[in-house]
Amino acid sequence: MAPVNRDGSIWRGAMLLPATMLLLTCAVEIAHPQNRVIGYYPMWKRASLPPQAVTFNYLTHLNHAFSWPLPDGSIRSSDAVVDTGFINTTHRAGRKVLLSFGGASQSGNFASVTADSALRRTFITTIVNHLATYNYDGADIDWEGPQSVSDRTNELTFIRELRSAFLAAHPDWLITMAVGVTDYSGRWHDFASLKLYVDWFNAMAYDFHGSWSNHAGPNAPLYPSPLDAIDGSVDQGITYLNGTRGIPGSQLTLGMPFYGKQFQAAAMYAPKTEPTIDLVYSDVINRLAQNWVYTWDSVSHVPYLISPSGNAVITFEDSTSLSRKCEYAKTKKLSGVMIWEVSQGVIPAGQPLMDAVGKAMTAPSNVPQSPEITLAKEFILYDNFPNPFNPATNIKFEIPTAKLGFVSLKVYDLLGREVVTLVNEVGRPGVYTAQWDAGEAASGVYFYRLEAGAFVQTKRMLLLK
Repeated sequence: MAPVNRDGSIWRGAMLLPATMLLLTCAVEIAHPQNRVIGYYPMWKRASLPPQAVTFNYLTHLNHAFSWPLPDGSIRSSDAVVDTGFINTTHRAGRKVLLSFGGASQSGNFASVTADSALRRTFITTIVNHLATYNYDGADIDWEGPQSVSDRTNELTFIRELRSAFLAAHPDWLITMAVGVTDYSGRWHDFASLKLYVDWFNAMAYDFHGSWSNHAGPNAPLYPSPLDAIDGSVDQGITYLNGTRGIPGSQLTLGMPFYGKQFQAAAMYAPKTEPTIDLVYSDVINRLAQNWVYTWDSVSHVPYLISPSGNAVITFEDSTSLSRKCEYAKTKKLSGVMIWEVSQGVIPAGQPLMDAVGKAMTAPSNVPQSPEITLAKEFILYDNFPNPFNPATNIKFEIPTAKLGFVSLKVYDLLGREVVTLVNEVGRPGVYTAQWDAGEAASGVYFYRLEAGAFVQTKRMLLLK
């Protein structure tokens, strides 16, 4: 968890104080039924993100990935031994955890198992027993994907029978489904009937470009570019599921990627050669440190990087693009958002992508942006206002066009102890204002420091109560 304070209380290292954690782990689903934040947690990523480091204060549900059907209707999981520690940690945080079945590489037996009534019955019985034994809260079905009329019929039968089994065993168990956002896969789902049995559908609104494309393109463009009109976008995908296929917004979550892709190409939308490389967010941060050039696509509302040699392009998500996707989900009155997957946003400095999603889904942005303002040639840290202040003050800073990279804005007390991190993310050119609400801090002198590459500047402010 990044050491970022959102409520004015003082953080200690990388974890909230226990009392604060108790306040943050209330029943989010009841309080914010249209602001679900679902995170996939791959079993094989436990070392990258231990259960105790998951930002449960932002998440409402965790999908434990993956288990899958074997040819005889039994199941196998990525972990040989069930990670009860993750399940228990999720429940102690007041969140729900679903077991996810399938995935891109483990969906092969769904067609044969769901087509046979005896195998289907065995599969469902095994699911129910497994969920009950290990205290899961339901099942997420990620069959990628049905490919025929018979698959479509068998999938519906499976989901209908699974719902009946859940009602008999644990009526409160959830059924969710991960689904594609184009008719290429969507035509093999009977959404009109499935929505009667599925609590919500996680729309996988990413992978619009990849190794299968003949050119470089955004992984998850919010809107289509006129330079790439045929490959799709988030908006087109949600319009398809919600409008064309009739899934209510209350049963849709917008899937967002925490990973990026590196293409061998001279520019975005230019022809590419292989290989295409998947990257996590820490890889992107490393590329920025190696002088890759950051560019914001104002049409697709996503960033990308160009290599110093001009022969490679990276498409990825940052705090700004994810915040805009969250706002899109709220504007479209969707059920919330989904993340594939939570460990991919971890960097040494914290979890800025998760912070951005949590902030966008639960509160107004703490760092409003004004990209149209003419920018200075160097970083600027302004005097906070008001000063003295009680209890809140605003700290304004400016990122120039030629200076891109990771930006940190922190507050320290008179003894040099860190009090709060206000900004901890990759910054793009703009003028920003971060607010510190010092409602729980003591009166006295404090210092705020902006760090961005070689630029470091500290200023003083006074809290009077």
